[in-house]
Amino acid sequence: MNIYVLIAVISVTIAGFSQILLKKGAMREHVSFLDDYLNLPVISGYALMFASVLATMFAYRGVRYMTIQIIESLGYILVPVLSYFFFGEKFTKNKVIGIAIILIGIAVYNI
Repeated sequence: MNIYVLIAVISVTIAGFSQILLKKGAMREHVSFLDDYLNLPVISGYALMFASVLATMFAYRGVRYMTIQIIESLGYILVPVLSYFFFGEKFTKNKVIGIAIILIGIAVYNI
C-alpha cells in the first residue's frame, strides 16, 4: 500500500473525530458567547480538523486527485458510524440508503 494512501485514510479518520468533537461541544449548555467557542471539545475539534487538512495536503504528494476524493467520501460513512457509538444516533432508512449509494459509487469508480 502506498504510504500516501494510508495518510489520506488517517486524515479522513481524524476529520471524522473532529466532527464528533465539534458536535459534542455544540451540544453542551453554554453560559456565554465565548464559552460557545472556547471550550475543550470545540478547540480540540478545530485542531484536529487543521491536522486533517495538513495530512490531506501531504497525501496529495503521492496520490492522484481522484483517488483522494474517493477516500474522502469514506468520511460520509465514518461520521454516522461514530455518531452511532458516541451519541447513540440511530441509522435511519435515509442514512442507510445514502451509505449504500456512496459504497456503490466507490465500487463503480474502482471497476
